[in-house]
Amino acid sequence: MAFAPLFLARIGTRGEGAQPPDGLEQQLLRCWRAGSEQWPDIPLGADAFVCHLATHVPHRASGDALAHLLAQLVPADLFLACACAEGLPSALAAFERHHMVSLPSVLAHMRLSPAVVDEVRQRVRERLLVRGRGAPKIAEYSGRGTLANWVRVISLRTALSLLRTTHDEGPLSDALLELLPAPHSDPELEVIQRRYHDEFRRALEDAFAALPSEHRYLLRLHFVDHLSTTKIGALFSVNQSTVSRWLQSAQQAVHDETRRLLMERLDLSSQEFTSVLRTVESQINLSLSSILNESIHSK
Repeated sequence: MAFAPLFLARIGTRGEGAQPPDGLEQQLLRCWRAGSEQWPDIPLGADAFVCHLATHVPHRASGDALAHLLAQLVPADLFLACACAEGLPSALAAFERHHMVSLPSVLAHMRLSPAVVDEVRQRVRERLLVRGRGAPKIAEYSGRGTLANWVRVISLRTALSLLRTTHDEGPLSDALLELLPAPHSDPELEVIQRRYHDEFRRALEDAFAALPSEHRYLLRLHFVDHLSTTKIGALFSVNQSTVSRWLQSAQQAVHDETRRLLMERLDLSSQEFTSVLRTVESQINLSLSSILNESIHSK
């Protein structure tokens, strides 16, 4: 597609007094390529990107001003921000990997407890990515300066605001108790857990790794950040029942693949394998929570 006509129409200029179309076209193409090459797995349309870019340009900007502005942008970051504003699952997952996961190091100098850091991360995610009456706040990122620094500033402000409004971390700490192992009254299950712990762990990790990135991101939101289906729905701009179906599908996929891998890798009698599966049924969600937490803190 031709970028310049759409871009000029969006900023209220159709050529009069603007940068020559050929030069503008090349600059816009450079921005588009920088974003699509940096994020090849994010299916953002070129027209959506160009329109988004135009929202951060002064109305009826002159040719010289356009050239100067476009040359200073960080186009790959702007591409990701635009895709997140569009609610694309692959973009939200990429934002999580590249910005939310590193938030503990950003806040390290504040010496916050892990529970408070998790609360800050959730608030930043909701503030930037959840669509309210208008576009999510991440649409305000203009591409002047890196997205990492922009998120860093917002994260620090969010942390300071949280510290000013609450001094009680009890409820936050209590949420972490959900990750502790539950006691078992069945001695048989306890023996099987100890005997096949490593095999089960590897099978579960491999099953999780086989999921699409969007499903892995969804499970992290649910098991690690404890977001409700209502909040996840707001994040993806879908209703609560849709999120519930997504979660059930992702969990079932992990469950089925874990069972398949165990059956393939363990040389057990039918009775022994049935007992192992009982352990899988009772421990898969708890173990998945642990794996997800470890994968975040190891990055």
